[in-house]
Amino acid sequence: LKARLRVRGDPCARAEAMAPTRILLLEFFVLLGYAISGYTIHVESQMSKVPGYVPACNIGSWSSCSRVFSSPWAHILRHWGLVEEGSVLDLSLPQLACIWFTLLFFYPVARKKSSHGPLVYALLGAASCGFNGYLGYILKFKLKEFCIICASTYAINAGCVSCLVWDYVVSRRIKAQKVE
Repeated sequence: LKARLRVRGDPCARAEAMAPTRILLLEFFVLLGYAISGYTIHVESQMSKVPGYVPACNIGSWSSCSRVFSSPWAHILRHWGLVEEGSVLDLSLPQLACIWFTLLFFYPVARKKSSHGPLVYALLGAASCGFNGYLGYILKFKLKEFCIICASTYAINAGCVSCLVWDYVVSRRIKAQKVE
């Protein structure tokens, strides 16, 4: 009972108790990210195996995810000249997204193991938003397409990054409160 009263009266203790909500929300977004990345990998696979395959994400003439998934930017590391075509590191964007979501999946462990975890992840999240902005620019101005899968991935990533920043801000408040 004393612990419960302490949490109600102390905003930092209340924020610390809320951590599971932030983290559960982050993990929910991570699962959504895995799902949409899995669908995208499936579409890419079908497009390479089945001639004339039209994915469900091709909504109309104004929205062709298949055109986006078959563009040079779909294998960004190769497009940038960092890897050779067909190399082990010639990963498509959804494969890279799976790596990112796996890193986010382990955030709860990182934040417990290191006091710098929230800061490092918040900075990585900011970088991922910059990368999404770059991809959005390519989508809109280079490919001149709208891709519902891409937009959904950007929104999911924004949700993940929001949770990371939220947790970082709260962790800073808690540290400041402990110093006083």
